[in-house]
Amino acid sequence: MDKEFTGSETPDSLSPTHISKNLKAIKAPRAVKRITFDRSEASPGETLYVHVPKLNQNEVLVPGSLELQFDIDFSGGHANNFLVQNVSRALVRKMVVKFAGTILQDTVGYDLFKIYEDLFLSQEQRDNMVLDGIQSVDLCKIRSNAGDKKTTGVDAENKLNQIYGAKYRIRLDHEILTDHGVFYPQALYNDLVFELTLADADNVVTNRLSHRDNAVVSL
Repeated sequence: MDKEFTGSETPDSLSPTHISKNLKAIKAPRAVKRITFDRSEASPGETLYVHVPKLNQNEVLVPGSLELQFDIDFSGGHANNFLVQNVSRALVRKMVVKFAGTILQDTVGYDLFKIYEDLFLSQEQRDNMVLDGIQSVDLCKIRSNAGDKKTTGVDAENKLNQIYGAKYRIRLDHEILTDHGVFYPQALYNDLVFELTLADADNVVTNRLSHRDNAVVSL
């Protein structure tokens, strides 16, 4: 028989759809590892080599946590230039992934493939990807310090600019890390290398371009 509540009684949860959460994962100490590149800058057409740190015994890599963080700056060009949407994807023209010397992936046109893939993200996911360069046009211009950026009615964008500025990230989301590596820690006892060839400046900058445009990545 169902229990009836009187005016003096309340249920355990006021939400009719409430479901108690059960722990379905392993809790363990967490650590963040940062690697500084020997070189401090990279220009369009150059290739970056990202060596993934080898894991020690009883260590795993959280899926989606590996990324290359950088600042992006313009040298010359038109004052009203600003970065394109999803610039972190547009920035990588070619992606090569090597594991223990074996090529797992060799994708030319990586930018087109990943930009198309990101179109299927939910709006909630896209709202949390400012570091990837998915943002409003107003915020694109403000973060790029474009000459024709808005100066009024953009309080929210200015606050985000204070937090992120010119800092962006490239997600290194190959399946060996996002789908497999976390379940088999010994996989990363071998060398895992990402080779990222940067796109030309006109692929990552929109508006009026000149021969002097050069989007420089500061690592």
